[in-house]
Amino acid sequence: MNKSLKKNSLFYLFYNVLNMLFPFVSSLYVARVLLPESIGEVAYAQNVVSYFSILAFLGIPTYGIKAIAKARGSREEMDAVFSELFIINGISTVFFTAIYYALIFIVPAFRANLALYATVGLTVILNMLNISWLYEGLEEFGYVSLRNAVFKVIMFALIVVFVKGEQDVLAYAAITVFGVAGNNLINVIHARRYVGLRTTNLDLARHMKPIFMLVMVNLAIEIYTLVDTTMLGIMTTKEHVAYYQYASKANKILLQVTNSVTMALVPRIALCYKEKRFDAFNGILTKALKVIIIGAVPMIIGLQFTSEFLFTRLFGAPYLVSGLVERILCLVLLISPVGYLLGSRVMLVTDRESRMALCVCVGAIVNVVGNFFLIRPLCERGAAIASVVSEAAVMVMYVAQGRRVYRLNRYGDTAVKVGIAGVLEAAVLAVLKTALPESWMALGTQVVAAAAVYAGALVLLNEPTVRDILSGLANRIFHRGGTV
Repeated sequence: MNKSLKKNSLFYLFYNVLNMLFPFVSSLYVARVLLPESIGEVAYAQNVVSYFSILAFLGIPTYGIKAIAKARGSREEMDAVFSELFIINGISTVFFTAIYYALIFIVPAFRANLALYATVGLTVILNMLNISWLYEGLEEFGYVSLRNAVFKVIMFALIVVFVKGEQDVLAYAAITVFGVAGNNLINVIHARRYVGLRTTNLDLARHMKPIFMLVMVNLAIEIYTLVDTTMLGIMTTKEHVAYYQYASKANKILLQVTNSVTMALVPRIALCYKEKRFDAFNGILTKALKVIIIGAVPMIIGLQFTSEFLFTRLFGAPYLVSGLVERILCLVLLISPVGYLLGSRVMLVTDRESRMALCVCVGAIVNVVGNFFLIRPLCERGAAIASVVSEAAVMVMYVAQGRRVYRLNRYGDTAVKVGIAGVLEAAVLAVLKTALPESWMALGTQVVAAAAVYAGALVLLNEPTVRDILSGLANRIFHRGGTV
């Protein structure tokens, strides 16, 4: 393999963080221009559209990565796989787009705000052109990241220019749709250098079983990630939806940081498993797990001390509630990536997709039941608790299923050392929060001091993963310095 796994992970981190960072950064501006009720209305419309997008995708974004990774040794086979999946996706997209638009004309609650739902709904049909799975299967993370960055900058500029007041809600929704359209169109044009689209000698049927299995899995995943907003909108008001959405957007940015390690691994571990290089397979999984633990724990601890300040200063005093919600949701930063790595990624590359369905269905049920009992008394905080509990349930089931395939090397020592470093970090943050008045300067002091104590503790405890990372950074710095 010529492609660097570290570079791929960094590019994928950049790609996914930007996907989450753009809505978050744009919301900093929008929060001061639109009322929480309008923001909640747009968020709710996007939430409804997400269900149809997932159904239209048929699990192809997940399945396609593995299928392309396996076919990349042969241009003819890669053309066939790409063409088959593109055609299947096109047929399903047209079908579910028709259902969506019929629904918004029939249901009175949607028809009352028809222009907004019709505009946001364009995302479903435009997803027909979403072939990011091709680039991920080819490990072309650099191209995807740079192209994505360009469109996000353009979208933010358009929002600043055209969204000036409460009357511009529809313009805000339309700009988000434009971002999807432009992104996907450039993807398709650029894809011609890697694959060709053909309509003859194709076998669509060979993909149907794994695709339909994954669409059930993805729909169940979306239920326990989207149902919070859906049920909040039904059981409370759109203001509560906005408060929850702001916390959720912030949390998803951080989640992409920890998840990016595992997402970029799919093509590589799929190849290792296919070639029966099980030592390499196990080694990659073990190292990724250690990186997740080391990265997630300090973020969770830090947010317990800083989230309320961040949300009120960034979005305004009304969004103190979002800061409280984030203190709950941030637990997912460790829970979700562990389950994602050791469960769904392993089952995907080892052709055990059917076992994923049971895990995520349990999570969906837990989340729906939790929301039903917790949203009315606790509103957005109840939705956050239900989300964390459902993620934990999925993680436990994922790990129980996945561990039949892999053997992790020693990672318990890392967990213990991270626990010790985390306690020291929390102590520093508690002292500084009491001693310093709330300000951006104080926050910066907290972050720097906490990071120094946490990293220093791991170095003193001789944690191998941290030592390797620091050694690699030092080698690059001195190497570059010596070549100047």
